[in-house]
Amino acid sequence: MTPASFPRRLFAPKRRRIALSPPAPTRRGRRLLQHLRHLVSGAVAWLLAALLAGLPAYAQSKPQRIVSMNLCTDELLMRIVDPSRIASITYLSRQPVNAPLGLDHIASRLPVNHGLAEEVIKLDPDLILAGQFAATTATNLLRHLGYRVEVFPPENSLADMRANIRHLGEVVGEPARAEAAIAEFDARFAALQAQIPAGEKPVFADIGVNNYIAGANTLYTEIVNASGYRTLGQALGFAGYRNLPLETVLTVRPALISTATPWTSPPSLSTMSLGHPALRRLMAETPQVVIPERYTTCGAPSVLGAIEILVEARKTEAAR
Repeated sequence: MTPASFPRRLFAPKRRRIALSPPAPTRRGRRLLQHLRHLVSGAVAWLLAALLAGLPAYAQSKPQRIVSMNLCTDELLMRIVDPSRIASITYLSRQPVNAPLGLDHIASRLPVNHGLAEEVIKLDPDLILAGQFAATTATNLLRHLGYRVEVFPPENSLADMRANIRHLGEVVGEPARAEAAIAEFDARFAALQAQIPAGEKPVFADIGVNNYIAGANTLYTEIVNASGYRTLGQALGFAGYRNLPLETVLTVRPALISTATPWTSPPSLSTMSLGHPALRRLMAETPQVVIPERYTTCGAPSVLGAIEILVEARKTEAAR
């Protein structure tokens, strides 16, 4: 075989392949690249957090299927949120003895629950409102299942009421409506207080079943004080609530008295005690007033109903 007949590839010059990928980084280079990645990812996370922090809470999440499992959160919710966003309230808000002041037209159109987790799950809520001491087994289960549950403590003062209204406004995405509700309450509250006659506050004896009496540092006493009266418990010098012997109750002569209670059916010894002859005699000699329990069960704007009744009684007494 002559050279001319040899395959051309045997004599073709070898071509060098040029690598298109960069050379592997050194150990120092790898550390530098890793450091740069951390810096970039950290800067992006910081920027995103700053942007989110600059937005109002309600702009980030505004729940559309809200369930209330507590009578007191029922009222605050119905005063602040459009009914179309309320998936359910408690059955208590439909009962005449508990119905929040001025909200019957809303409560009558809303589905109700009885504080059971099974009921709430079927409603597919994106926010659940609950009380601190009610339906705790159900709320703990719902939280464990991943539902968003906001718990509200009981109100022991009107300041607590305002704080709960503001908190509810934040979690439902309606802070402006919450402030408007507070402003409306405060305006009506101030107008009622302006009508209270001057002078020392007389004693109002509101005697509950088993002679249950409110003393200092309670929401009920703050309501009574805001209406121009002192409670029997304040006159006796104790704080909180107590069941008192009738002999102790009769040591104070009140200017106004109430023994009205809705809990007389079925009858019980606790309600029958309110008919004691000595107590009946005191009632016959003292002006009486009836304050529906639904006005004082919760720290909510419904307390204006109780304040209005007591202010009118105070004005009547001053006129006499």
